[in-house]
Amino acid sequence: MRRGWDRLGLRGRIAVFFVLAMGLALAGMAAAAYVVVGHELNSTLDLGLRRQATRIARQFPAEPSVAAISGPCQYLAAPSCVQVVAADGGIESEHLPDYSLPVDAETRAVAAGSADAFFTDFTLGGYRMRMYTTQLRPGSAVQVAQRSDTVDTGERRVGLALLAAAGAGLVLAALIGTVLARRALAPVATLTEAAEKVARTRDPKQHIAVTGSDEVARLAASVNTMLDELDAALTAERDSRAAQQRLIADASHELRTPLTALRTNIDLLRRADRMSAADLDETVSALRVQSEELSGLVTDLIDLARADDPDAARESLEDLRLDLLTAECLTTARRHWPAITFDADLRPVTVAGAPARLSRAITNLLDNAAKFSPADGTVHVTVADRRLSVRDEGPGIPAEDLPHIFDRFYRSPSARSTPGHGLGLAIVAQVAALHHATPAVESTAGGTTVTLTFPSGG
Repeated sequence: MRRGWDRLGLRGRIAVFFVLAMGLALAGMAAAAYVVVGHELNSTLDLGLRRQATRIARQFPAEPSVAAISGPCQYLAAPSCVQVVAADGGIESEHLPDYSLPVDAETRAVAAGSADAFFTDFTLGGYRMRMYTTQLRPGSAVQVAQRSDTVDTGERRVGLALLAAAGAGLVLAALIGTVLARRALAPVATLTEAAEKVARTRDPKQHIAVTGSDEVARLAASVNTMLDELDAALTAERDSRAAQQRLIADASHELRTPLTALRTNIDLLRRADRMSAADLDETVSALRVQSEELSGLVTDLIDLARADDPDAARESLEDLRLDLLTAECLTTARRHWPAITFDADLRPVTVAGAPARLSRAITNLLDNAAKFSPADGTVHVTVADRRLSVRDEGPGIPAEDLPHIFDRFYRSPSARSTPGHGLGLAIVAQVAALHHATPAVESTAGGTTVTLTFPSGG
């Protein structure tokens, strides 16, 4: 039973529920109509009997013959049967012995005036009869009876008509229910086709046409929103994978040079017994520089890869003083770049940030500015109005290179002779994105200014 019900599907179940509801409604209306019609037919028969009895009572004093029997009661088309009964039960009017109307104690009581008029049903000659008994005059009562076949026939015909109408209504309800179920579930079928198409093509750009404002339309709009979010997530994942692949490719290229240099110098150390003290010291110094460069490159790659990993835990931000963090970074930069003057104008600014990541970005900006400044140059650092600016006194960046300075491993032709591997400003852009800050760069022949603008309220 359950399996058969499930095989009907949602459309079939809706049609069945609609037919059942219509069937119950039609049955209720048919039953009510049958009861009302039967009541009206019985009321009409009773009203006719009462009027006949009233007419006889009025005419009887002047015309006693009106109380005579009006014909055998077994004929449906015959007039009403009339019978006058005395208080002692005797029949005072003409009557046929085989077709006399029943007389009981209640009839005698009505004749005596001790009981009210009443209706009764009985059978006479195999026919159902309806009779009204009322007082004709003191000491006698009149009985007026008529066959009730008309009522029975009318009720039967009405019942058959209502049954036929209910059957036709059920057939019509089945047709309408099927059509309505198909029309109502058409958007659901469209949603199903769209979902199957997305599953088949793996393309969430397939959208569903939204018409109207009902629940199904809102469902379609929600599915479209879900598809947009899915497309955005898939696009982000593809971009992340592409970025990681580019990072791996670029890193492989960048690592090749320092590793080659390391191998070369290590091979030289194998012949240390044939090298002079000066050459040996120079080789060891070169190894130290190359290892530091390699260590810095690996650290930068790890930072970039961790930020590109969508499953990596996001760093929590905390309120910190940007001016104090910049001052700490300046202390380190002055030790690394003793020939460079760092001019700082640091005003109190509080931002929401990750101290380690933000410190790394500030250090990269300071190192980058010092690297491209002349030996006796000055790097100007300003923290104010939720903005960090670092300006050097270098030769500037060509206009065609400005759009690419935050790209990974990008180095302009004029900067390829300087140390570095092109990841410093890429990490700055990455840290800026983490803090919802906006990086900007301005460059002229007299120097370059890199600015990080932090959002208000954070």
